[in-house]
Amino acid sequence: MFDKSPMGVLLFNEEGELFDANGSALEIMGIHKLKDSPEINLFNNPLISFKKEEILKKGLINFKTELDFENISGVYTTERSGNAIVEGTVSLIDTGFLVHVQEDTSQEKSDKLIISEEKYRRFFEDDLTGDFIATPDGRVIECNPAFAEIYGFSNREEAAQSNISSFNQEDWENLIKRLETEQKIRGHQTTHQRGDGKKIHIVSNVVAMFSESGQLIQVKGYVFDDTERKEAEEALKWSEEKYRRLFDEDLTGDFIATLDGEILECNPAFAEIHGFKDGEEAVASNISQFNTSDWENLISRLKNEGKIQDYQSWQLRPDDSKIHVVANVVGIFNDLGEMVQVKGYVFDDTERKEAEEALKHSEEKYHRLFDEDLTGDFIATLDGKILECNPAFAEIYGFDTIENALKWDISESNPFDWPYMVTRLKSEGKIKGFQSWQRRSDFMRIHVVANLVGIFNDSEELIQVKGYVFDDTERKQAEEKLESGKRQITQILDSIQDSFVALDNFWNFIYVNRCAAEYLGVDADDLLGQNLWERFPKLAGTIYETSFRRAMNEHEVQHFEAPGMRKTQHWFDFSVYPSDDTISIFWRKITIH
Repeated sequence: MFDKSPMGVLLFNEEGELFDANGSALEIMGIHKLKDSPEINLFNNPLISFKKEEILKKGLINFKTELDFENISGVYTTERSGNAIVEGTVSLIDTGFLVHVQEDTSQEKSDKLIISEEKYRRFFEDDLTGDFIATPDGRVIECNPAFAEIYGFSNREEAAQSNISSFNQEDWENLIKRLETEQKIRGHQTTHQRGDGKKIHIVSNVVAMFSESGQLIQVKGYVFDDTERKEAEEALKWSEEKYRRLFDEDLTGDFIATLDGEILECNPAFAEIHGFKDGEEAVASNISQFNTSDWENLISRLKNEGKIQDYQSWQLRPDDSKIHVVANVVGIFNDLGEMVQVKGYVFDDTERKEAEEALKHSEEKYHRLFDEDLTGDFIATLDGKILECNPAFAEIYGFDTIENALKWDISESNPFDWPYMVTRLKSEGKIKGFQSWQRRSDFMRIHVVANLVGIFNDSEELIQVKGYVFDDTERKQAEEKLESGKRQITQILDSIQDSFVALDNFWNFIYVNRCAAEYLGVDADDLLGQNLWERFPKLAGTIYETSFRRAMNEHEVQHFEAPGMRKTQHWFDFSVYPSDDTISIFWRKITIH
């Protein structure tokens, strides 16, 4: 496995005796064949001698030395002559010691390497990927600055002294077991706890490195910090529970299907989009029948690509009406790498698509109206002067021609956001999903979402800004209306004088109004997510438990009177209303005559 590598690899046992080496190592050391080599001991030889105690203490040491092949010929027969500068590392492994060695051939080679490194500058190294090499027990042998940053180290040297297994011991042990059989793992997700106590969610690709005898000796990995997306995902789950997935049926149709198109699972939105009365009727259908040739093409692409974003298609619903859908689809593969299912997220794009096609066939039939509706592309100076733009950009900002747009200064659209954005680009290089309220040239207020990229000169100075702008006004206004509606619902529930709580089907609190929080003597937010029976264990075996469980399990409305959950000297009238996944509980104080 290592014979193809220019890096020399030598393996020594616990006593320091050489027992394996690759071709590069033999060539560097001047040994013709491993079986013809002398009994070279890592700790007692005239070539390079190391202190065993130092390696055991540090785990990894670096070295650089000169080999004199004239003197070496007195130790063993070598075909090389002259001198050679070699450098490398000695690291501690389970079976003994691992030595990496390479020859420093010339200063010219070093200069070329420096030029190459400066040429490519590792543009995204600090932002995207943390690369590392570690031993099977987790000791980090090498890493890049991004790895150090992800795990909270001040520099790569400090990170190289760490042990990656300490971030999640159980996960690392399982990963090593898998690598011994699978050799490489893609998209591995787990939670790590950094040295400063912060928990992060990471996605990694890891590759096993084996000796010629088939023993796992190193792990090479590429780590992405996925914490922000994971936290947003979990926050979204709570939000969906809290507001009962208010727009689930309107936005996204989710499904899982076999390769033949048999629908195994779908949500109500999918059923609605495709004209079924409910999910059960949709599950009895076959999605490939909506567009047979399109489905076959989709399956063929998925087998090669794994996932497809923004896939567009015309489909025929069971009622013979046509719809245009935009979908994100993902292939689900088994352990053998065979695709066995398809998971998809479908949006009904018919209205927009029909409007687009109607415009295409209008008086300006061959006008690229579709391109002008979607993305405004531009290049501008740091001061905001437009150097280049497309028709869509001109339209978004209220110009009737590109020529007029080129006379404009985009910084005028928002004098506060533009300097802030330029400052960020100087340090970050690019910005995705930048949102801003702006003024068009006609002073109309619009909300835009932009992806921005800095253009740098050879001195790494930001000289221009390249951007892709989307007019997001309609969605932003709808979002603000939705947020306003949510606040209004909360205000209404908090304004009623009856106590009100809502529980999910796991008996966790998902809503507590102000009156109920005051009665229970807690902050409403403190109860959210807590389990009713764990928080109020005294309710077990009472009329509360009987009524609540009957409402949840049998979907029957319950009314009863009982002493208060906390203030038992008072009596209260309770009403329990079940829904699909929740129960709502109202109660008010009553007077017993």
